Amino acid sequence: MNLIDIDSEICTACGLCIVECPFGLLAQQTGDVPDLIPGGESFCMRCGHCLAVCPVGALALDGETPESCDPAQTGAVVDPPAMAALLKNRRSIREYKDRPVPRKDMQELMEPVRWAPTAKNEQPVHWLLVDDRAAIHDLARLTVEWAREIDRMPELVTAWDAGKDLVLRNAPLLAIATAPSDGLSPVIDSTIAASALELAATAYGLGSCWAGYFMRAAQQYGPIAERLNLPRGHQVCAALMMGYPKRTYHRVPPRKPADVTWLGSV
Repeated sequence: MNLIDIDSEICTACGLCIVECPFGLLAQQTGDVPDLIPGGESFCMRCGHCLAVCPVGALALDGETPESCDPAQTGAVVDPPAMAALLKNRRSIREYKDRPVPRKDMQELMEPVRWAPTAKNEQPVHWLLVDDRAAIHDLARLTVEWAREIDRMPELVTAWDAGKDLVLRNAPLLAIATAPSDGLSPVIDSTIAASALELAATAYGLGSCWAGYFMRAAQQYGPIAERLNLPRGHQVCAALMMGYPKRTYHRVPPRKPADVTWLGSV
C-alpha cells in the first residue's frame, strides 16, 4: 500500500492537494495526476489536508479513504455570538455537586477532543481520567506533602490540616493530560487539548478548573508520578478538575480590554 494513492479516473488534476501540503511533498507534471516526491514519505506528518481538500474524493492517505472520513461542515460551524458566549461564560469551577460524572458522557466528550491540534500532528496526548474519590483525595494529599517538603505554598498546608482541600477541591473527576517528555512540544500539545476539553465540557453541563498546584507537584514530586503509573517516558503536562457546578452564575464579570498591537500598514 502506498502512502498516498490517487484514483486517476476520478482525479481532475486540479492541484489543490499540492498547494495544501504543508511541506510541499506532492508534485505533478502538467495535466498529470499528482504524485509524492522522492523521499516524501519520510516527511509526511499524515495531517490529512490533502485528503480533506480534494473536491472529488480521489485521494487516499495511509489507507484512509474519503469514505472513512466524516463530511466537513463548510462555513462557520459556530456563529460569532455563540462563540463569544461560550468563551465569556466559561468560569473556573471550584465547588462541585456531590454527583459523579458518568463515564459514558466523558467517553463521548473525549472523542472530539482528539482533533485538538498538535505539533506536526504527532497526537502524543494520553489522558488519565480519575473518578475514584479516594484516589483524587490521595493525589491532593501527595500534593500537600510535596508543598510541605519544599516549604512553599503554606496556604495549601494550613487549609489541608484544617480539613479543607485547596488542591483538587473535592472534585468528582480529575482529567490528566500526559505526553512523552522527549516530544516536540508536549506541554503545548497537552495544554491545547485540555483547553479544548474545558470548553467542550460545557455541552454536558460540566464545569472545570485548571489544577495548577497538582500539575506543579506532579512534574516535580516522584511519589505522584509513581501513584499515577504513567506510560513510560511520559510527564504530566496539564490537569483539570471537573464536575457539575455547585453554583449558578447570573452575570459575566468584566475583564480588561484586549491588549492588542497591530504590526503593518493600514
